[in-house]
Amino acid sequence: MTVMDNLAGEQKAMKAEHGLSFYVETGDMRILFDFGAGRHALENALRLGIRPEQADIAVGSHGHYDHAAGYRDFVAAGLSCPLVTGNGFFEEKYARNGLKATYLGTGFDSLFLEEHGIRHMVCDSVLPIGKDCWVMGGITRSHDFETVPERFVIRDKDGWKQDYFQDEVCLVLEDKGELVVIVGCSHPGILNILDTVSKRFSQPIRAVVGGTHLVEADRERIHMTLRTMKDLGIGLLGFNHCSGELLQSMMAEHPELNTVYLGAGDCLFL
Repeated sequence: MTVMDNLAGEQKAMKAEHGLSFYVETGDMRILFDFGAGRHALENALRLGIRPEQADIAVGSHGHYDHAAGYRDFVAAGLSCPLVTGNGFFEEKYARNGLKATYLGTGFDSLFLEEHGIRHMVCDSVLPIGKDCWVMGGITRSHDFETVPERFVIRDKDGWKQDYFQDEVCLVLEDKGELVVIVGCSHPGILNILDTVSKRFSQPIRAVVGGTHLVEADRERIHMTLRTMKDLGIGLLGFNHCSGELLQSMMAEHPELNTVYLGAGDCLFL
């Protein structure tokens, strides 16, 4: 269930803004994956009948505001389950453009979690969170063309350094012997993420859902990405957020891959 996306689906009462949030229900788990940029994500969740206090676990894909800053509002509405993130989730993240730098970070910190009695769990590799459910981090890079834009940086005591999104994690679900991979923004590269999943899990990947960060990619890179997905045996791509209009327009060129754009309020039943 898509709680927040840049665009709204057929449910026009849903708020749309730059951000992402999914609510995932399995047979045993209720998972809130990312939290949007602010209160609108919570408002959408309530409109969809989601009760934050009933979530079993929350997952923050990475420490950018459009995926994390809405977390405070969910906590204020009763979200109290453990929060899983990658290592470095709370680092000071910015976008640099010449002389200026724009803060892109989470808008909350580990002290906020302590004050609200929320357990923080850090995933460096593969972390089981329930039956047939895992959070995966520690993404390895095997595709050189999947680069991170130089404007994304981290500020620490030593100054500025390139942000390689070591904190990015994804959600991996198993259903009938196949995997569904849910991603937030795929800054390390969507193929790098899928290759890492394939190395760490024996089951084939059936579906990929979420932001692919192909918004800045050219046609050649998108073709290469879709061909590689086909070679991996992936049959469904439910994309949104940072995936870009060019990816959406090129879908007809790859009919072998079932694709769908998931706006706010849209659901997938897998």
